[in-house]
Amino acid sequence: NLLIAPSLNSLFITGFLILFIFIIFVSNFQEFRRLNYYHKITILSLIATAVGTHGLIHLGVETAYNFNPYKWL
Repeated sequence: NLLIAPSLNSLFITGFLILFIFIIFVSNFQEFRRLNYYHKITILSLIATAVGTHGLIHLGVETAYNFNPYKWL
């Protein structure tokens, strides 16, 4: 059963967290624009790390469980 696979669970969790971060980012974009460059780079680096990690989890899940979410579309 795929629902008990730890890597698949981490994929779903990181996906929801990235979606949540995106919603917060869009709703507070004016605040983000007012930050100095150092804080902007820090925030964007953290978001890039989260998205990159999510992508690496996709690679593992696709290989191990033949899981491809594009098949849902």
